[in-house]
Amino acid sequence: MYFMNLRGAFFNNYINYSSKVDYKVEDNYILMLFFKVMKPMIIKYTNYTDGIHEFEFNEDAKTLGLNEPLSGNVNLMVRMDKSHSQIVLNCKLTVNAKFDCDRCGEELTAELKSDFKLVYLFGNNPDNSSETVNLYYLTPEQDKIDLRPDINEYAILSIPMKKLCKEDCRGLCPTCGANLNKETCNCTKENINPVWAPLLKLKNNSK
Repeated sequence: MYFMNLRGAFFNNYINYSSKVDYKVEDNYILMLFFKVMKPMIIKYTNYTDGIHEFEFNEDAKTLGLNEPLSGNVNLMVRMDKSHSQIVLNCKLTVNAKFDCDRCGEELTAELKSDFKLVYLFGNNPDNSSETVNLYYLTPEQDKIDLRPDINEYAILSIPMKKLCKEDCRGLCPTCGANLNKETCNCTKENINPVWAPLLKLKNNSK
């Protein structure tokens, strides 16, 4: 009944522009409507036959419970390989983030990417352990895979330890606090640990 309603929606929109129905266009339209109403980052695998299936999900970072520095759209591309005994998901995650450069303090926007694989075995966990990373069990009562916990984990892991606006960032002058990427200064160069450069900039700005 649901797909019949989608087919009816297609005809209501499409028939006004053409007296001849292209059923390939119709099928694509129905699929588009179907994926629009899919729950975010959840795959109901019982709806799919064995074989390869591909999905694309887009959701706001806040909706997924992700906080700063992560923000904006979260994109997930999933390639599902389903068989009678298991499901393997190959995932490509892209998330946006805003940082302050660790060297010069300039704000930067970065696109963080992470590839990961998730394996789901049909049946009960034989030893009730969860020590194996990215291996899950799907009981007969289950019919969905919720990707949100793994997305949150890999999104956070994608945040770099060292955040730079560019690899060759020159940082701040430790004496006057000038951004050496934008200007030069006549300060006498001293061997000061660059870690303290942002603090020196705050000190100089407060004078």
